[in-house]
Amino acid sequence: MVSAADIKDLVNTNISGVHYINVEDISGGCGSMFNVAIASDVFDKVTRINRHKMVHTALGDTMKELHALSLKLYTVAQYEKTVSEEAPKVEAKEEATNEDKEAANEDKEAAKEE
Repeated sequence: MVSAADIKDLVNTNISGVHYINVEDISGGCGSMFNVAIASDVFDKVTRINRHKMVHTALGDTMKELHALSLKLYTVAQYEKTVSEEAPKVEAKEEATNEDKEAANEDKEAAKEE
């Protein structure tokens, strides 16, 4: 059985300059399906397919034990841009939720007055 820690160790050992790595076991604990996100400048000017090949090579024989592997591979700059773009969306969603709650409360109060 492959663990998230196994994948992290292999990536950190075989890919230089890993700035960020997240490995999520999505197989329900049996270690056959993973979502993996990696940020490293070693991916700079490398095509998407070749980035994937680099990770597959880094995992070596472990690949034979996996049923599914989802990879999100970034340079450090791409990763930081992705993170900064996602943060405002969360805030905007929370603001909309608060506005929806306030509007619902106003509707309830108006219904009570009638």
